[in-house]
Amino acid sequence: MIRMRTFCLAAAWLLLTHLTVPQTASARDLNDAIDGIVDRVQKYLSDHGDSSVTVGNFAGPPSSSAGIRIKAALTERLTEADIKVSKLARLEIRGTFASETEPNPIVLIQAEMIDQTGATLGDFRERISVESVEDVVNLLGATTDLATTTVESTAVDATQRETLEQRDDQLAEDITTPSFSITGTAAVSATASSPFRIEIFLRDAGSLTPVPVQDFSGFALVNLNKGQEYVVKLHNASKIDVGVKLTIDGVNTFEFSENAGFRDLGMWMVPAGQVGTVDGWHINNNESLSFLVTDVPDSATAKLQRETTAIGTITASFFPAWTGDDIPEEEIIGKARGDIGTGLGTKIGSAYETVQRHFGATLLAAVSVRYEKPDPPVDLPTETTPSE
Repeated sequence: MIRMRTFCLAAAWLLLTHLTVPQTASARDLNDAIDGIVDRVQKYLSDHGDSSVTVGNFAGPPSSSAGIRIKAALTERLTEADIKVSKLARLEIRGTFASETEPNPIVLIQAEMIDQTGATLGDFRERISVESVEDVVNLLGATTDLATTTVESTAVDATQRETLEQRDDQLAEDITTPSFSITGTAAVSATASSPFRIEIFLRDAGSLTPVPVQDFSGFALVNLNKGQEYVVKLHNASKIDVGVKLTIDGVNTFEFSENAGFRDLGMWMVPAGQVGTVDGWHINNNESLSFLVTDVPDSATAKLQRETTAIGTITASFFPAWTGDDIPEEEIIGKARGDIGTGLGTKIGSAYETVQRHFGATLLAAVSVRYEKPDPPVDLPTETTPSE
């Protein structure tokens, strides 16, 4: 585990989906879905005498950059399965993802195969619903506080099922009606009472200046310009330690770490009642590469050869962390159920140290801040001009 000022690395996992025909199948998480798609592609190629495929885009809501994750993970897993992924392939797999909130929040992923003429191949269609709360939140870029619901339910002796239902109701509301709260001018949280916040600061000649937050159709938006460097502060005003997975444009901030274990872990830990500052892309305990706003071709996403059409989002996901056998109640309950991007800037000094913690799988809260203005949600009513 790594500790930086008031931080350390937490265990993280990237979760991916699975699809079946003709009904909609359920996947525990995004990893299940990707495995299912890969199995389906293998069988399809074998049955039709093909050996290669190209991976197209997975389009989603305009506020989400998760299509990057789906495409990158699918490409990686196809390659691991000895399927050739080539832009010159005759067949292309592509898809869409969207949210549904009844009876409980899910993300529905649909995949299809097209040939070189652009025709959809009717015998390859996949539909699957992702049920993992963490994946639903991250795929949609939602800002939500689910820990408060859990605590309030526990206080009134609600059953575990009732607690999970209230959590799902809260998540559904946050998906359909996006909103956030601002403390001061720059600290963003899901609600005014939420203890989990993030804050963006510009770095200039060693000084840090908070970046004011604007409200754009319920999404938190900060103005960042090419050439600027920034840092991210993670606030934990709760009574428990938390692990925080910080991603930028869909890329984990440990993606470029020299330590393979840290890359696999993928999260920071913020002690109870403290604030930690992420200086940049983690390299080692003493050095980082600054978060630099740059042209898309120079962004971290592009350097990893991932899709760059939907970048511009900074997301922090908060999870319980603890030592020994003192597992937080939140974890026990939860177990039941553009144009610019951020690149790798100059090497800067950092002060991280290693500590030991257990990290939970229950999502407490997630906060997303956009630095590229998203399109308005498509389901919002449009303004009309009174007829004459």
